[in-house]
Amino acid sequence: MKRLGFLFIVFTLILACQKDYNKTKQPYKFIPAESSTIIQINELNDFINSVEHNDVISSLYNKELKNAAFFLNQLNTTKQVYTSFKDSNYLILTENDSTLFVLDSVKNIMSKTLGDLQIEETQIDNNTIYHKIIGNTFAGSNDLELLKTLNPSNENTDLSNLIETTDKKSVASILFKSEANTYSKLLFSDAINTDNSYYTVLDFDYTENGLNYNGILTSKDSSANDLDRFKNTIPQKTNSPSIAPYNTASLLSISYDSFSLFNKNNHIKDSISEVPETFLNFTDEIAIVDSMLVLHSLDPNLIVESIENKSMSESFRDINIYKFGNPDFFESNLQPFISFKNAKYFSVFENFIVFSSTLETLKSMLTDALNNNTLANSDAFQNISENLSDEASLFIFKNSEALSTVLGETMTGYNANAVQFIREDNYTHVNGIIQKFKKRAASNSVSEAFTTKIDASILTAPQAVKNHVSNAHDIIVQDVNNTLYLISSTGNILWKKQLQGKILGQVEQIDMYKNGRLQLAFATPNRLYVLDRNGNNVSPFPLKFNDDITQPLSVFDYDKRKDYRLLVTQGKHLLMYNAKGQSVSGFDYKSNNSEIISQPKHFRIGNKDYISFGAGETLKILNRQGAIRIDVKDKIRFSENDIYLYQNKFTTTNTLGQLVQVDTKGKLSTKNLNLTDNHNIETTSKTLVSLRENRLGIKSRTLDLDFGEYTAPRIFYLNDKIYVSTTDLQSKKVYLFDSQAKPIPNFPVFGTASAELEKLDNENSLELITQSDDKTIVVYKLY
Repeated sequence: MKRLGFLFIVFTLILACQKDYNKTKQPYKFIPAESSTIIQINELNDFINSVEHNDVISSLYNKELKNAAFFLNQLNTTKQVYTSFKDSNYLILTENDSTLFVLDSVKNIMSKTLGDLQIEETQIDNNTIYHKIIGNTFAGSNDLELLKTLNPSNENTDLSNLIETTDKKSVASILFKSEANTYSKLLFSDAINTDNSYYTVLDFDYTENGLNYNGILTSKDSSANDLDRFKNTIPQKTNSPSIAPYNTASLLSISYDSFSLFNKNNHIKDSISEVPETFLNFTDEIAIVDSMLVLHSLDPNLIVESIENKSMSESFRDINIYKFGNPDFFESNLQPFISFKNAKYFSVFENFIVFSSTLETLKSMLTDALNNNTLANSDAFQNISENLSDEASLFIFKNSEALSTVLGETMTGYNANAVQFIREDNYTHVNGIIQKFKKRAASNSVSEAFTTKIDASILTAPQAVKNHVSNAHDIIVQDVNNTLYLISSTGNILWKKQLQGKILGQVEQIDMYKNGRLQLAFATPNRLYVLDRNGNNVSPFPLKFNDDITQPLSVFDYDKRKDYRLLVTQGKHLLMYNAKGQSVSGFDYKSNNSEIISQPKHFRIGNKDYISFGAGETLKILNRQGAIRIDVKDKIRFSENDIYLYQNKFTTTNTLGQLVQVDTKGKLSTKNLNLTDNHNIETTSKTLVSLRENRLGIKSRTLDLDFGEYTAPRIFYLNDKIYVSTTDLQSKKVYLFDSQAKPIPNFPVFGTASAELEKLDNENSLELITQSDDKTIVVYKLY
């Protein structure tokens, strides 16, 4: 009996462990081994947006993924989402939580439980998905039988190991077999045959107008992978773009440190025991450039001397052109990568030897090379060069026309695109870029980057907010219907959210979880909001208030430790909250019945903190606890300008247009700036800018602008340089100046609202954000 009791305990423990194992099992470990394609989605909202708006990605997405995307769009998660495909069936896997798949607000929805299967069937319009919860994993599919047979014990460990190598900071990663020919298009060549039992792995990052991707090619059987012909060779610099004509449509280059070793690997695969000597032994690169073949060598004269069957044809611009006596030499020797027929002529230019079937094409290439009209010198190629590795085993370039052929879609404007294959150890690394290119503008020029139209008139000025995924910036704006929009750095609307009221002042950003992911924090007249990157409310926000909030939300991070304080102003009173929405004890501001008339701001001078704002006719300067730190006894008739820290003094202006400053001892001083009662100022710690009527003052300099109606000046410090902007609303011109009051070249530009200057993408150039009409945002790029 004791033994039975012991066995029962052991059996119970085993079941408990198994149950616990199932609960903690990673979602990707449920992916069926026979899947032809797996997509790991790291940023769901950005990924879904790309299905429709990224030209490259949308051209690759097949019907099955677009069907799956319909349900992916219903998920609410910041966790990884895994979607696998086999034939026409898809499977969606992700970590489950109570808010993941909430469809209460979705119209035309039907849902039911299928008997004892613990599977839900949900139909939205004409789309059906079957889904269930396994442990802590949500699983959904369009194939009921697939969901029935989903078994956590059938993990494909090789596949799981590959998934674990992907870059979780990329927007998405894709794993596909060679049978998934849609995604194989990203490799740019049918010559790259991989073992269909194994996967190619690529991490995706979307650029301003295209796609960057990198990863590895894997194979269980090296004989099935043509890139194993580079085994034990060292990738070399790709030189052929330096002689390829600037208008090259397609270029394929192979490079190596030893052609004899590459040739031996090539012949081993063809079961040829003896490898013949050839003049190609003196090369380190061979490329086919449209209708020409190019060799690169450190000593091309050795190649010419080694070619026995040749004769002089003619001289062209002091360059000898030879007839080649073996025109079919390249037809089969370099397969599967290169096959070139009818190589009748060749010539030497610098370290290159160029073969061609006609004299005309050879002379055309030589002419372009002499004039430096080469692919390497083209703006389009240089636009992608910084994303390319210096060396590669195999390099493939396509212009827009050739890319259109590869992808089966018209790719207008994608004038330079490349994939590199770099053989190292037992893996082949892949690095690709497909990028739309607009002809580079002249230096110091300004061009329109994009416009984005929203649904209703703009209520709050467009504002740049940091994108923690790309380390660039997006744009946030609110319309008159109190709908908030997040717009990408390329002009795509990522999401919309209905708010209760107009946003007061600027949107702030906080990292409330201290994990690098930023949230948006702001106040409306009766709400304090905190939203995540996908536009979802972060619990416990929004906080609701019965009395009106009368100033913009102030966010303080006293010690730069991300211990945020959210300060809400209600008339005469201040309410302090932490990032969890809890009231902060120990903060007690005594209002003395004075209305707060400016947004409270935090300044640090030395090692002391100051909270400063105007209240009635008194400048309030508090400590962290809300008590008076500096008692300012002089009365101030405040203008409508904010309080700034300028020259280590609390600075604003009065209704007489005087500069008013208070030092840390409470002493007040004034300075006549010759301003009228209707004026604006803004400062940094050392720079003061003022505007009255059409007179703009920057530091000690004053500019007389055309008469008009100007917005308050704004100061931006970017790329180690100060910029000042203002907009004439009458003439609809946006002006931009430097700190010496000199206009930036090619300004003013057209605009109907105040402007913001920021680096929207990861390039060094700046973007200016303004409006072109009451519903349209326009972005200019400064070169």
